[in-house]
Amino acid sequence: MIPTIVSSSLRLAATSSAPSSVALVGKRQLSMTASQSASKLSSILEEYRAQNYAMEIPRRFRLDIVKAATSSRQYNAHATVSADGIENVLQNIGAANRMSRSEIDEILKEVGVCPIADGNHQCVISASQMFELISKH
Repeated sequence: MIPTIVSSSLRLAATSSAPSSVALVGKRQLSMTASQSASKLSSILEEYRAQNYAMEIPRRFRLDIVKAATSSRQYNAHATVSADGIENVLQNIGAANRMSRSEIDEILKEVGVCPIADGNHQCVISASQMFELISKH
């Protein structure tokens, strides 16, 4: 009886929608601050796409953005995106002053992983997480 209640509660929680002000990325609910930062990033990129990639399919544009932000410059299962990569993309599109490093770091802290062993404590997200992040907002 109890396992049935627990499993039905989990199913209900998984299928219920999150409040509109809170984003879900990879089945993970973001804080209000990270959600606003992710939405801001998506808005900046969408504005750039509308002005400069109007004839391009939005998915293709997002793939190009993710490729430009990844450490390996390829969209594959092992590619990662760091705050430096996102800052570089924003700088290249002329929007570096529209989003702070702390806003980018907030997104990466909540969505990605922050390895401590490497010494620099820089958080990263996978290329697929980045693609999902900029696709949902």
